[in-house]
Amino acid sequence: MPALTEPQALAMVAMPLSCLDHPQAVPEQRVDYLWVHDSKPHMLDSYDKNRAFYGCFDWHSAVNSTWTMVAVLKQFPNIPVSRLIQEKLKDHLGKKNIEGEMEFFKSAKNFEVPYGYAWLLKLYAELQGWDHPDAKKYAENLAPLVQQFSKKLVGYFNDLPFPTRSGLHPNTAFSLGLVLDYTEIVSDPPLREAAVKTANRFFLADRNCPTAYEPGGTEFLSPCLAEARLMSRVLDRQHVAQWLTDFLPSAYSETFKPLTVPVDVSGITKEDQLAGKSHLIGLAFQRAEAMMGIAHALPADDPRVPVLARLAAINATSGFKALADAGYYGSHWLGTYAVMCSRAR
Repeated sequence: MPALTEPQALAMVAMPLSCLDHPQAVPEQRVDYLWVHDSKPHMLDSYDKNRAFYGCFDWHSAVNSTWTMVAVLKQFPNIPVSRLIQEKLKDHLGKKNIEGEMEFFKSAKNFEVPYGYAWLLKLYAELQGWDHPDAKKYAENLAPLVQQFSKKLVGYFNDLPFPTRSGLHPNTAFSLGLVLDYTEIVSDPPLREAAVKTANRFFLADRNCPTAYEPGGTEFLSPCLAEARLMSRVLDRQHVAQWLTDFLPSAYSETFKPLTVPVDVSGITKEDQLAGKSHLIGLAFQRAEAMMGIAHALPADDPRVPVLARLAAINATSGFKALADAGYYGSHWLGTYAVMCSRAR
């Protein structure tokens, strides 16, 4: 797996820095988060004072971009853009900004549930684990919104009748994984219990994941690997090994091959296909992160461990090579997935 060096980290964090103050366009679905839909849509007055996550193409991307800045600055505190990152965090995570977010989400129904909510919790956990003078203040500002989201997610997961298994944002397994990232750092027993119960309720009995269906269209998640990664965190080592044997085909089999070969995006050149292209680039990072996580969860002598580690490295290298190939459609989120992938190392 490629190690994240400071020059690479500088490239990763340049992506969120370039989009965090770039206001989101008018959404296709009517949502009065940044744009007010009167007779003619117009941007909310003083949105930079009453909203925190108004940039980077969409709300969840603004949240995960903020997470990326915190994660990079924690790892490289002397990075040349350190002061700029701190300025952005101060501008976006102020008390008034978060109060505006809370007011909006009181009546936002299921906007950004569960993916965006889970990313907000992951951002909060990242701040909680950061030894920086301003981190505590930002965490305190976010805490009421986190509590609001946590309570809603408990109800959402407990009431969810069926999981979403696609490779896009609503994927249930992936969002549950983000929630577990949060609960490993922040004590939140009701949400952790709901997440673990939901994972077991939906996925414990799963067998023979249809790997031949991947990648689906322009999906940025591997449904099979997202689920396998989640269950590798919920089950103990011995149970993980048996569950994976029943769920995923042998690593050297033809049926496992679709998960091993990075998607070739070189032929995708049309402007209207760049968003999908960015998804397929990001898929390489998600696969790599999941494979490394699964490898860590297996018993050390399991023969799948070195195979998964090798395949993770192949996918990660592919993602880094194509990182800039989708322009703005990729820059608003690919840095996040690259940093997540490098952490799995």
